[in-house]
Amino acid sequence: MPTRLLREGIISSDRVNELDAPEEVFYRRLMSKVDDHGLFDARPSMLRASLYPLKLDRVREADISRWMAACQKAGLIVLYEADGKQCLCLLKTGWEKRSKPKYPLPPENICKQLETPVPVVVVVDEVVGVGGNGAKKPRRKPATAPPESFEVNDGMAQWAVAKGLPAERVMPETEKFLGHHRAKDSRFSDWRQAWANWVLKAVEFGARR
Repeated sequence: MPTRLLREGIISSDRVNELDAPEEVFYRRLMSKVDDHGLFDARPSMLRASLYPLKLDRVREADISRWMAACQKAGLIVLYEADGKQCLCLLKTGWEKRSKPKYPLPPENICKQLETPVPVVVVVDEVVGVGGNGAKKPRRKPATAPPESFEVNDGMAQWAVAKGLPAERVMPETEKFLGHHRAKDSRFSDWRQAWANWVLKAVEFGARR
């Protein structure tokens, strides 16, 4: 394992500052395990064993999935699939690439996104009015009832699998999600984000069982 230089800028990084304490610990541990290209196995079971070998009784795979999602949302890592394997890439490491990559490199279309945050779900805000200081005031979309047609696209399905939900459970969990909230007449401003939260809870519940 090569020696890694952690630059002082990590303390004042806006992206790192988005993480809570356990998420930041996960991110810093991850920095010690990725290869010179910032690549590593993204399976929660492998991350748990590699990053927390002395805390296997206290860290669950559901925790790993949640922390990994937080790092992805903050734009610190990107998740992708290559050769049928779930992989991750740590962004903007600044390390010298002295060795060949140990894992498949990210697809070219993902590489173009490496300099910008990669949220799990994008929420589009409306802009209404102008504040007293001339700044525009964003307003979230109004909360609505469950949509008649809720589509889980390929990107969402791949994200769910990367978080630990078996591929064959994606659609059944989606149906449970919609049935539950239609029965409760729930209201959300972003149903895709609500679905993502449901998936994470389903993964955590499965790990507890």
